[in-house]
Amino acid sequence: KRPSLTFYVDKVARKRWLAEKGYPQPDIYYIGYKNELSKTGKKEDLERAILKHLPTTHGFCAKPTHMSMTMGTWLVDIDPNHQDEVKFSTTARQFRADAEYDPKNIADSLAEGLLRKAAKIESWVLKNVQPGLVIEQLFTNIEDRSHPPEEFCIFVIWGRVYAAQWIHISDNDRSLHGYFYRDGSPCPGCWYRDEIPDWIPWEEMIAQAESLSTGKDMFRVDFLVGVPRYSEENTELTFVISESEIHPNSVFCNPFIAEEMARLWTAGYKLGRFAVIPNPEIPIEYKIHANITETW
Repeated sequence: KRPSLTFYVDKVARKRWLAEKGYPQPDIYYIGYKNELSKTGKKEDLERAILKHLPTTHGFCAKPTHMSMTMGTWLVDIDPNHQDEVKFSTTARQFRADAEYDPKNIADSLAEGLLRKAAKIESWVLKNVQPGLVIEQLFTNIEDRSHPPEEFCIFVIWGRVYAAQWIHISDNDRSLHGYFYRDGSPCPGCWYRDEIPDWIPWEEMIAQAESLSTGKDMFRVDFLVGVPRYSEENTELTFVISESEIHPNSVFCNPFIAEEMARLWTAGYKLGRFAVIPNPEIPIEYKIHANITETW
């Protein structure tokens, strides 16, 4: 195991690094580790600190950084022109106003999440990162801003995109729109769409994913495709980086996709066509903060 690889899944460290390097991601309103929010680590102190950081004049996305699969995530839509009209979602689905909005409930939920250990189903990495919190810009679907944006999880094997998973969010569901190869053609057994439509910035995401995957055997880069919630009505579709992963960590609609990915991944080691090189991406500050002493 390489403890320093936690950097790529540690959302606090990763988002700070992405901002420093100028990669596209949602605007950050607050980001920090639990011990940066509160020296005591007590729930009531965490709640008070979180409450101070929650925006009150516009919406946001807030989530604990050591959880996956939207667990603990709050999507809150506060109309800047009608701040008493608040919609929200705790399931990363359509924003609704069918329950009373109370920021204290969000702070309580997020504080509880920060004190909770990563679930058993989580990866080794998420079980070993320090809990943290991110509060960031709310992105939405370009056609209906009451829905979250399209999501793409792009899998890169030895520096080249193998396939991508497309997740679409409807009124009450997060549904798979299919898996697609690098050229945009559908993977077998997942024919929810025949091809990637022209309005998806496919080539740009491919280039970004491969750039971020340089020097890695397997890497997953997740993108949100949509628009900032409070942007002008004629704002063009864009994409931002959501997070990254160092192992597949997905549900595959066809076992063949995962099997072929595994074959390509292990083939690189069997063929021996690689070299071990220093990793210039992981900041020294991160290794010190995470008490990592390994050498490469």
